[in-house]
Amino acid sequence: MGLTGILLAAGKSTRLGRDKLSVVMPDGRALAAWSLEAALGSTLERVICVVKPEDTLSWMPREWLSSASYAYQSEAKLLISICDDYAMGMAHSLHCGLQTAKQYEPDGYMIMLADQPLIETSQINEIKTIFQTHKQSDYVAATDCAGGKPPVAFRSHLLGQLLSLSGDEGARRIMHNPQFTGTYVPFSAPSFWDADTEEELERIVRHIEYDHSSRDTHPLK
Repeated sequence: MGLTGILLAAGKSTRLGRDKLSVVMPDGRALAAWSLEAALGSTLERVICVVKPEDTLSWMPREWLSSASYAYQSEAKLLISICDDYAMGMAHSLHCGLQTAKQYEPDGYMIMLADQPLIETSQINEIKTIFQTHKQSDYVAATDCAGGKPPVAFRSHLLGQLLSLSGDEGARRIMHNPQFTGTYVPFSAPSFWDADTEEELERIVRHIEYDHSSRDTHPLK
């Protein structure tokens, strides 16, 4: 029951040219650790982190890795799902996460991206709260006023639709389907910034450094 998060962390980092998950951020942690911490700190019942087989998980803080499960465990907060066919496209990584998540029979699945380090725990919680209160909505998605974007939570009856995605096809196909209704939650533009290129990565780092310097009493999270 409840809402299960699926953090997609099995990308190829083709455009960046190096492993984006392990890029060291201004606070000394890896980029993907920011995204994972936001998810684990939320009220999601559990988080499925989808990774590729060759990922050493060196980007993941040791305390999280030591408590993670690789198989069904009813009390586990963090599960690692290894996706052998990640190179076939993002949809296949999503399928791996869904296959792991559905064992828990959740009310829904929240899709998140590991390369969006500026997503915050409070935003994930907001999506979950609206998902719980707007029961007429088939999905609840974040938005920058240009359509729905991750984090996006889909109700369990859309599992078949999600599993029908293929290649690099994202969940936008479902959100664009007039058969389904959604609720959109506005987030600030930086929340959606990803690290696909060096320029985009530099923009994220500058934003973090500026935010840190402008908040004297708040250390980097």
